[in-house]
Amino acid sequence: MTNSEAERKTAILESAMFAFSRYGFQRTKMDDIAKASGVARTAIYKVYRNKEHIFCALAERVHSDALRTAKAVLRAEGDLKDRLSDALIARDTLLLQIGHSGPHADEIAELYLSLAGELATEFNAKLVNALTEAIETACADECYQLPSAYRSPRDLAHLLRLALEGVKKEVKQASDFERLARQLISAMVS
Repeated sequence: MTNSEAERKTAILESAMFAFSRYGFQRTKMDDIAKASGVARTAIYKVYRNKEHIFCALAERVHSDALRTAKAVLRAEGDLKDRLSDALIARDTLLLQIGHSGPHADEIAELYLSLAGELATEFNAKLVNALTEAIETACADECYQLPSAYRSPRDLAHLLRLALEGVKKEVKQASDFERLARQLISAMVS
């Protein structure tokens, strides 16, 4: 892919994200995306078949960025609890801002489940793997002792992810999510 192709895709996806959050998915027209991106509508169709295809590509990009950020935080130096908190909050705050806030949050969330459910499942598995690896490394380095409530680092990682999904469903603001997530992770990881 050339630089201009990558730039065109980025412009289309960023414009689509803005349009979907402003107008909702159903009310967004391909013309809205074309106008905002500066890419001709016919050129958009050469890259993406339809709005659903754009939505899935956007979801994939957001997930990839969020996972990359979480992995980088988990590999950094520092206290395990802080790294887990920072990684999960960075990952979920981005997803929360895009899919769970604004006047069209319910529509976007429903669409996300129907169009990108498999992507979310794959992403969550990769996240649990990254969390598990960080916990195992901390245990092996004797920086952390796994509480007896958990059978394995994978159990803790999986439960952290599930617990934060519940928090995400209940809050509408990223700041509320961060506060509650830090409290929950602190209690679970201690």
